[in-house]
Amino acid sequence: MSSPSPASAAADQRPQTINLEDLPLAQLQKIKAQLESELQDLTSAFSQMKQAQSAFRECQTCLTSISSPSAKDTKIMIPLTNSLYVPGMLSNVESVLVDVGTGYYAEKSTEDAAAYYDQKIKFVGENARKIQETVEQKQNSYRGLLEIMQYKLTQHQHQQQQQQKSQAVKA
Repeated sequence: MSSPSPASAAADQRPQTINLEDLPLAQLQKIKAQLESELQDLTSAFSQMKQAQSAFRECQTCLTSISSPSAKDTKIMIPLTNSLYVPGMLSNVESVLVDVGTGYYAEKSTEDAAAYYDQKIKFVGENARKIQETVEQKQNSYRGLLEIMQYKLTQHQHQQQQQQKSQAVKA
């Protein structure tokens, strides 16, 4: 027995391209449904990324507002829940608790917290940009698929009209 050559093994690993014009309309409709689902999921992920980025920016804004020395001993309202606040006073403006995810908090200096939020905003922004690029590619594929489906439908209707004309001539 001979083993496959490295060139043929590499060729087997490459994704296959399929000419959509060769597929029947039923398969094109399945691909259309799959693309619609993927677009919906990607759009949702993009929206979540933008919301996370906005939340990090809001944290950064809050950090900026409390990090000045004049903010010390300022009266504030502390959220215990989404609808319950209690009065409080800023006693330490040198360090803050930062939500690092999954219910964990870390105490950081205001400078470190600012750097942390800058990093998070940049990271989430890069991921949102990648998702947006993927959405644009999928939208282009979707539009191309719709054009092919419209062409096939028009072609099918034209064939039916030709058959009806030929049957009318025979009758």
